[in-house]
Amino acid sequence: MLRLIYNAFIIPVLYVFTILAAVFSKKIYKSLQVRENILKTLTKKKIRLNPYKRTVLFHCSSMGEYKQILPIVNNLRQSSVDYNIVLSLFSPSVYENINRENELFDIITYIPFDFFMQTRNFINIINPQLVIISKHDVWPNFIWELAQKDISIYLVNALFADDTKMDKWYIRFFFRSIFSKLSGIITINEKHRQRFLNIFPYPEKLYISGDSRFDTVIFEAENSAGIDLLNRIETNEHVFVAGSTWPVAETIIIETWNKIKNKYPDAFLIIVPHEVDNEHIYKIETICQENNLKSIVYTELTTSEDILKYDCMIVDVIGILSKVYRYANVAYVGGGFSKSGLHSVIEPAVFGIPVVFGPNLDKSPEAQEMKYMDCGNDFSSSSELYKSIDTLWSDRDLYRKICELSTEFINNHKGATDRIVDVITGNITKNELEKVKSLTEEEIEELSRFQ
Repeated sequence: MLRLIYNAFIIPVLYVFTILAAVFSKKIYKSLQVRENILKTLTKKKIRLNPYKRTVLFHCSSMGEYKQILPIVNNLRQSSVDYNIVLSLFSPSVYENINRENELFDIITYIPFDFFMQTRNFINIINPQLVIISKHDVWPNFIWELAQKDISIYLVNALFADDTKMDKWYIRFFFRSIFSKLSGIITINEKHRQRFLNIFPYPEKLYISGDSRFDTVIFEAENSAGIDLLNRIETNEHVFVAGSTWPVAETIIIETWNKIKNKYPDAFLIIVPHEVDNEHIYKIETICQENNLKSIVYTELTTSEDILKYDCMIVDVIGILSKVYRYANVAYVGGGFSKSGLHSVIEPAVFGIPVVFGPNLDKSPEAQEMKYMDCGNDFSSSSELYKSIDTLWSDRDLYRKICELSTEFINNHKGATDRIVDVITGNITKNELEKVKSLTEEEIEELSRFQ
């Protein structure tokens, strides 16, 4: 009955609202446009899948979720079993900003909107034996259809946010009908595991792995190259990278930098704003000019020598922040001056450097832990930021000690990927062994071709 209501009423209404919203949003319009020929394109790409290999489908919504599954995919690629690996994405912003020639994947595709027939055809074309969903992008028809075909489905890095409504009495039954079809949920800690029990009352199928984001940043740091245009500042011991910045913090940081330059003449500031539209970039340039700082926009750099002529560089492209962090001696992470909360503090911490941030740490347990370990520090004003930076750069022994603590913080949390893969492959093997007991000799011979 729930499936009938969902397909007859909920999905059509949602789609109409999406079409109306597309009139006012380029992002939503793009999301509609790119899905016009998904199934036709996917049918042509299917030739890349070896019919004698297991096929694993990974599904992600955002860029963060995509990055989280990379170490898991890499782990499977290095295992003794040879897999077809397909990646499905929801957001065009992810699809357009990743390497679509990534050898980790045999096929990269959009997932269709959750219409019954489109979803069924999508699954039939790929024909996966295992589906891994990153974090929370669970679509009802997608899950119901996979379960009906007896395909194993795992939700990994699963989060049950404090402000979600899924466990409220008036909607819990609906989400239970969806989540009950999952083969397992692998979440980051006991708190989230307990909350999932409200809509997934199968404690034997709820696992704790830790957070694979730590493995993700380690994987990226080890596998991504630097940026040629920034190589000239690699030996500079006074580089400050401000990542994912918003206007309030940008003003504080730039005002602070005027004072920092008086004491550390070679100090270099890199600002990577969260929004890179022309108006925002221009405002940052104006604030730099008002504070007597000579700035350059990243896309205007022509050679690595050019960068030495400036006090500050403003990055006006997206997707390179994690690469920029490797040049920092101290890093700032944005979001801590708003109620929405901090962006990822572990992206700079993986390079073993001190991290500073705004005062709102409520939604970032990682920042709270870094502050407790003394490898992270918050500030509310220009004077507090100046004191933090000056203390670090004027005492090299203290700086080295804090860098060691930052590395320790990352190492304390790594290993979630191995635990996730162990749970999934262990359960898949167990299920296959149980199925073999009831197979004929011909079916067993056919199954052995996939081993």
